Amino acid sequence: MVHRAFYLRPFSLILSIYAGIPNMKQQSMPTYRELNQALSKTTLKFHPSQVHGLICGILCGNPKSSAAWEELVTGGEDSAKTHTILQGLFDASGKQLDEFLFEFQLVLPPDADDLPARAEALTLWCQGFLTGLKLAQVQIIDREPGEMTEAINDLIEIAKMNYEEVVASEEDEAAYIELVEYVRMAVILIYQDMREEDVKAKTTSSSNHLH
Repeated sequence: MVHRAFYLRPFSLILSIYAGIPNMKQQSMPTYRELNQALSKTTLKFHPSQVHGLICGILCGNPKSSAAWEELVTGGEDSAKTHTILQGLFDASGKQLDEFLFEFQLVLPPDADDLPARAEALTLWCQGFLTGLKLAQVQIIDREPGEMTEAINDLIEIAKMNYEEVVASEEDEAAYIELVEYVRMAVILIYQDMREEDVKAKTTSSSNHLH
């Protein structure tokens, strides 16, 4: 598998900052099955993990985005129930990223599903996330060096992972669990860095107006 050559950088800084945050009540997140059922009734039938990745990419790039992501996902045709589930996914994901970072989880198939199917879902999640960043006009290639750039580059590699080579072994299962956690922490890092950039941009803009 591609990930064996992968160097997983520990995000120790984030862990030290957020360790010990108490569990807080979070907005209800649709389950993988609920999301899958809703998407199966749309024209384009996107994979649930890809859609969650897309939404998280948009939220990282611009939490106040009004990007027409739902139309992109459904092909412009969705029922009231599908709309409610997708909006719930968007709202709950935004709340987790903004307020309860350590409760943030990727929407992936349940552990009972075959490992290759779960590995494929993880690659699709990353593909969706990168697309979401692009929709929010975040540069994902030829970036200035930095921790966020490293995280984005790693997500690009995971998005290209050959899930067909995954076998149902303890080694690959452990590697998958590690990769899922890595992606989760990478997204938290990117979200935090983007918010810091927003604050810096606003501060610079305010000081320029004062001169």
